[in-house]
Amino acid sequence: MNALTAAEKGELLDALLTARPDLRVRAEELATRRLSRVDPKGVADGVESALRFVEIDELNGRAGYRPGIGYVHPVDAAAEVLDELLQPFLDDLQRHAQLGMTAAAVKMAVGILHGLHRCRDGGSESLLEYSPDFAGERAAEVLRQCRALAVDLPVDDLVDALTGWEQLFGHGWSTR
Repeated sequence: MNALTAAEKGELLDALLTARPDLRVRAEELATRRLSRVDPKGVADGVESALRFVEIDELNGRAGYRPGIGYVHPVDAAAEVLDELLQPFLDDLQRHAQLGMTAAAVKMAVGILHGLHRCRDGGSESLLEYSPDFAGERAAEVLRQCRALAVDLPVDDLVDALTGWEQLFGHGWSTR
């Protein structure tokens, strides 16, 4: 089993569940339990790591003149790369919300916001240096996404924890 790729393991599981339909209910229970386990600190660590430690060389093929597109400013190129790195986390947030796993979606959103908050001061020699407003702008987008998905966030806790971003929540902020 260890030698199999993730795709091969998925195919094997499908074949097993087809051959043994009696295992489907148990597999669904295990899948639901797995999806329900979201560690906000782990998500925050993942977001920070993805955004902070991407090689600055990623800009080489994206910034400057691009045939058929024109000139791409390094700020725009950096934001494009950073967006691609953040997207899997946003997709997981949406997936949890759409599956009705509200508590897991809240934890996912809280983790994403904390990870972005850690990246607000980009630092030198990183893509975040080229896109200094990235973290705050994407945090605002996460809040809009939570509103659209009806994911109720612990606003008071977030305002206390995410110093400097109080204006994102505004007076009377609500996900509804």
